[in-house]
Amino acid sequence: MPNVFEETVVPLLRAAKENGASPEALSAAFVKAMFGAYGRQAAKDSSAKIGFQSLIGQEGGVASSKEAAGLYGGRKPATDEAVRKAARLGHIIVVKDGLGNMLFPKWQFSEKGGILPGIRETVKVLRQHPHFHDLLPFTFFLNPSARLGGKRPVDLLRSPNENNIRQVVNLALESAE
Repeated sequence: MPNVFEETVVPLLRAAKENGASPEALSAAFVKAMFGAYGRQAAKDSSAKIGFQSLIGQEGGVASSKEAAGLYGGRKPATDEAVRKAARLGHIIVVKDGLGNMLFPKWQFSEKGGILPGIRETVKVLRQHPHFHDLLPFTFFLNPSARLGGKRPVDLLRSPNENNIRQVVNLALESAE
């Protein structure tokens, strides 16, 4: 049985790229074509999956619980169970994949081990959001904010001081209202 994707979509994307189409234009065209061929809901679902994959791939991607244990503990790695418990308690950010595996964004961890100062406090506030879901912390921390002078919350927490942490937590409070 022929692989329809490799025989149709791959050559089409290659030709579009060779003719100067941007990734954004290709994505928009693909969603529009999905809408026409499969309907609005299929196009919306497909677009959401692409956005999800792009979002979790930012800033180094995600770590398994075993890898996150090393990042969380620093020189003295924590256990997988300690990381999973911290996630269940809302102390660190986690998202589950389609198989139920816990994935931890690498950007939340400090270079010295542990999590960035302010993550725990901010996640606690975000979890109070009426429409909280696992991707909310990703979108909150990785998107620039005019309230932060065009910077992303994660960038402020990488240069931790009381003022930066307070600004990020306050932004989370505003978004939770």
